[in-house]
Amino acid sequence: ADRRLPDGVLVQIAQGLVVSGHETTSGAIAKLVPVLLDERSRWQRLLDDRSLIRTAVEELLRFDVNRGPGMPRYLTEDVELGGEVIPKGSTTLSVIDAANRDERMFPDPDELDLSRSPNRHLSFGAGSHYCLGQALARTELQVTLEVLLERLPGLALAIPSAGLVRRGGLLTDAFEQVPVAW
Repeated sequence: ADRRLPDGVLVQIAQGLVVSGHETTSGAIAKLVPVLLDERSRWQRLLDDRSLIRTAVEELLRFDVNRGPGMPRYLTEDVELGGEVIPKGSTTLSVIDAANRDERMFPDPDELDLSRSPNRHLSFGAGSHYCLGQALARTELQVTLEVLLERLPGLALAIPSAGLVRRGGLLTDAFEQVPVAW
């Protein structure tokens, strides 16, 4: 009858939002900036045209999302997919990286196009699984790029991108370290 959540549950929810919001956004920065710096022309294009920051963030999210086995989803009803029926109770994996490279949705999906529009990527999920913090994450990534471009226009990777080591075990597969010079 009491519709209020216990204090302990509210604390867990708040901790989850803070931790997942911080880890995923900081991880995204540590993944997306090296993609831009790996080919100097990408960074230079944003230096020359800051109006591309918004579409660049969307494209970077599409281009380099979490690489992994996917997110498990448990079907509560039969689902038809590609002419096959997947029965209720089945476990499926949603591999966002594959969806974001679908040639039917994205011309030249393996090319990074900083001006790609529209860009209906699924990096933040969809439907009832759409990320609650996606608007904040997008804003944080856009502001980060704006500040880096403004304050560190000469930013460059200090080591070849092939030497960057991906970190595993968390929500993102960001790099352990991203050594830079400016």
